[in-house]
Amino acid sequence: MNDRTRALLVFSLALVLMCLIVNVFPYEYRDSDSLCYSVISQRLASEPIPTWCAPQWWGHGGLQGPFQEHPPGILWLPALLARLGVKPNAAALCANFLYILLSLYFLFRLAGRWADSLLGWGAVFGIVLTPVFIQYLIRANQEPPLNLAVLAGIYGLARYQDSRRGGGLFIAALVLAVLVKGVSVLLLSMLAGLFWLIVARNKKTFVLIVVGHLVILGVAALFEFWYRSVTHQSFWQSYYAIQSARSLAGGFQPLRKVYNLAWYAARVLVFAAPWVYFLLYEWVAPKKRKIGRLRDPLLRFLVAGSLAVIVFFSLSDRKADRYIFPAYILLALAGLMVFLKARPKVTDWLRRRERRLPVYLGAMLVVLTLIRIFFHSHLYRFIRIWPQ
Repeated sequence: MNDRTRALLVFSLALVLMCLIVNVFPYEYRDSDSLCYSVISQRLASEPIPTWCAPQWWGHGGLQGPFQEHPPGILWLPALLARLGVKPNAAALCANFLYILLSLYFLFRLAGRWADSLLGWGAVFGIVLTPVFIQYLIRANQEPPLNLAVLAGIYGLARYQDSRRGGGLFIAALVLAVLVKGVSVLLLSMLAGLFWLIVARNKKTFVLIVVGHLVILGVAALFEFWYRSVTHQSFWQSYYAIQSARSLAGGFQPLRKVYNLAWYAARVLVFAAPWVYFLLYEWVAPKKRKIGRLRDPLLRFLVAGSLAVIVFFSLSDRKADRYIFPAYILLALAGLMVFLKARPKVTDWLRRRERRLPVYLGAMLVVLTLIRIFFHSHLYRFIRIWPQ
């Protein structure tokens, strides 16, 4: 059995155990988004699949009528899992675990592409220990699949330099993003543009980015056709009316946008800790103590992309920790690159245990799931460092 097959078996077993935990132990969704998507997907599971484009509120939160907050992609995998026999209340969490494990895989591949598998392993273990990962491990909202789309899309662009499969992966990531969170596909669009400018400025990558966006326009049109055939109404018209009204309700207030920027920056210092502090130190350290990692194109892209995400959401009138989720992961990865470069002994430790690292990581994920279930059920708290 080769190392790749062995790692696949280990993580498949970890996924099964994580799903068993949330099926066996009592659990209640405490955040409104996770509860909403779980309840609606459970009801959707009993509906005919040809109507899955148009879920209803079905009384959740006292609301009735069509669910048009976002495209329904976030609901489809939990509904399918419930149909296949997964405990309905746990199906959304099982889907979340799959998104998380796939995100870790693409994170591993992306980090390893710029060095070797040891950087990939270091990045994965480091991300698992960040506050944002631990908090969102037991959630069922849109951020994990959107983060998967971002990491898969970036890796697809990087891999496209030597394989056409990377192009297909990038386009699939765009489709996932638009079906899960609609207009937030712009995050991946911005990141793709920055990747082209900073890392891979060539015609081949530029054409792929353009083609990918033409594809998602086609997907959006097909979804609209499907939705109209079921409801005789327009989905995208209603969706954009809802989103623009919420995001721009207060008009343009420059001081408010600066406040939003500071508010999100404070979130980064907590949710991307401790690795973001190594990145900050590399930036402010005296020249003779710098390790020169900021000259790396990937690291410069990670920093620029994160800042673009933060600025983008600072322009909105709505704020939430989860809106800049990809920025936490990208900045933490940048900090980890600096940390591992400055701490060769950590890399040596990983090298000596490389064959056992999949087992260590799988066990860590299972144990963290158990711990998160316990604390979520008995000591539930959001991290609130600065109220809105």
